[in-house]
Amino acid sequence: MHKFLRTFLLCQSSKAVETTVVITNVTLNDSILVILIGSRWAGKSSSGNTILRKESFECGRTRTAQSEVRHGLVDGRKLTVIDAPGWSSSLSLAEIPEGDKQRFKLNASKCPPGPNAFLLVIPIDSAFSVEQKTSVKEHMKLLGERVWRYTMVLFTCGDYLGEKTIEQHIESEGQALKWLTEKCLNRYHVFNNKDKSNLSQVTKLLQKIEEMVCYNGGSYYKVEEHIFQVIKEKQKEVAERAEERRKKNHNCAIPGNDPPHNFL
Repeated sequence: MHKFLRTFLLCQSSKAVETTVVITNVTLNDSILVILIGSRWAGKSSSGNTILRKESFECGRTRTAQSEVRHGLVDGRKLTVIDAPGWSSSLSLAEIPEGDKQRFKLNASKCPPGPNAFLLVIPIDSAFSVEQKTSVKEHMKLLGERVWRYTMVLFTCGDYLGEKTIEQHIESEGQALKWLTEKCLNRYHVFNNKDKSNLSQVTKLLQKIEEMVCYNGGSYYKVEEHIFQVIKEKQKEVAERAEERRKKNHNCAIPGNDPPHNFL
């Protein structure tokens, strides 16, 4: 365990101000808990492997169907990484099944006492459209406005930058991506998941996460109790309806339980 005394760039809007943050009464564990979130095929599983420096999550053609939790020791830190199922940017929140929305909210409860950071994974190799902005906005709204304090953009496909800097890329993408980075207080990092030998990209990410933890006073994101209870109640309702359908289908399948016929 150790205390933080760190100078870093605190970015608000588009202006970066060098700020010395001194936290005298906050002691942080040498452990970091992060959740990887984002759209499908953004590179979350591959990023989880890069962070843990081992093949912990399955990548390739398969899609993450449910949240997966993996652990590792990196640069002397105990890491817990959750790879959350990706969302479809083509669907509005109203079109997403209620069960999927509730499971997304409950991701934070899978790593008690709660995550230090949400890494919002955005691939560089495709444009960040207004539709994608809306999708991100709606999904983050499920977690509450305070989640943005714990969120950092993790850009993947860093090899697509070429000679450009990430700042030049953000500027060239337009208002949608600018909005996202500013919403995260200009906290972002770039991964090239193809270059596993580049260990420094992980070290720098962990440093940025530590700075964010420091900025948040050592606190972690926690699902509010009343929201947690609402989610549990809705899950119970969904389970009860599913059980009713199962019983109904079972009864219909039993010989002699066919509905009566009207004969002329």
